Amino acid sequence: MFSRRILLTVAAMVIATVPVNAQGLIRDAQIERTLDSMVAPLVSAAGLPPGSVEIYIVDNREMNAFVIPGGRMFIHSGLIQRLERPDMLQAVMAHEIGHVVSGHIAQRSVEAELNSRASLAGILLGVLAGAAGTPEAGIFIARGAAGAAVSGMLAYSRDQESSADQSSIRLLERAGIDPTAALDTQNLFRGQELLSSARIDPYARSHPLSSDRLDLMRRSAENSPMRGARVSPALQDEYDRMRAKFDGFTLSPRTALDRVEGRTDMAARIQRAVALHRLPAPAAAIDEIDAAIAIEPRNPWLHELKGQFLIENGDAQAAIGPYRQAVALAPDAALLRAGLGQALLSLNTDAANREALQLLSQARETVVGTPVSLRALAEAYARTGDQPRAALYTAERYALGGAVTDALRFARIARDGLPNGSPGWIRATELMSTLERIQERRGE
Repeated sequence: MFSRRILLTVAAMVIATVPVNAQGLIRDAQIERTLDSMVAPLVSAAGLPPGSVEIYIVDNREMNAFVIPGGRMFIHSGLIQRLERPDMLQAVMAHEIGHVVSGHIAQRSVEAELNSRASLAGILLGVLAGAAGTPEAGIFIARGAAGAAVSGMLAYSRDQESSADQSSIRLLERAGIDPTAALDTQNLFRGQELLSSARIDPYARSHPLSSDRLDLMRRSAENSPMRGARVSPALQDEYDRMRAKFDGFTLSPRTALDRVEGRTDMAARIQRAVALHRLPAPAAAIDEIDAAIAIEPRNPWLHELKGQFLIENGDAQAAIGPYRQAVALAPDAALLRAGLGQALLSLNTDAANREALQLLSQARETVVGTPVSLRALAEAYARTGDQPRAALYTAERYALGGAVTDALRFARIARDGLPNGSPGWIRATELMSTLERIQERRGE
């Protein structure tokens, strides 16, 4: 379920020095699974606990990546689309993890503790965690994210950059990855500092480049015992499929189709199917995705795409079968359960509503909510007559969209209607507190 409609105010605060402004995060089970598999060996090489680095995909065509306290790494979709090999993106990941293990994130947080805009961004990121069902974590993030909210605090010193470079080389080596990929990636940014400020990618601004840095990195990479290590064909294929989905959903449909004309590999089939769906050419899109499923019938992401195509074309009944197949093939993928829940909710029968409520509730406990799934969950509770919980999820949806006043109104309805001290009451109370702090900062 490639969703670009997750409006998260904090993302814009962290990404650029502009007033509070909504920026999208992309949620997609296949893409997240691919990125998690890519970062896992680097996390292990750094001696960090498994799963300690969480990746969020920012819907932005500029090349950028950064990490904030708590191991939350943000990667722009534009960076993924520009980097043609998985080891190049892993080099970026390793560099960001290098900042973490070197203590640069903690240093930066202390320096920015009193920055009011940074604090506001941290509070909003706390709303994100609260919407995931962990209000306590939200408070922690709100405190810890203060140092990463404005570009001045995102920028590292040249000494810190050099330190992260060397850490990244070691991490890539330990993970069995050719560290010269880091050179290939950095070369994309070479010369950026000579461009006008309007044309410089954010990564070059926040990660200052120098000839000395490149020379030191080159010596380390070229002397590495892992120099020449090849990317496995399986990883490259998985990476190509991920980039194909990005291109299919973000390029103009005609451009996306032209780029894969005459190709029959799976990445091309995925890109072609998505582009046809967006054209829109629904019958051709279903034919293309069916041809892909015939080749790989046990691929859950292909079944999910078919379900998405059908439900977005208004055929929820037909979408349920593909979504069920996707969930059966990847039962641990919460976003797939959320997709099935939304399809069932569209049927609006008692049995479908009950199953939808169960699926959407399970999905919400595992992943950060999205406005679409939170709307569906609120509707499911409303249909069962549970208006306070419907109000709670409506409040969370508005909070993720930056609609503070509306979010606060529904949070109060939820708090007043839920049993005192219950988990939902606690979430509503914490959300109210956060939203009131935001209003206070804004002078409302």
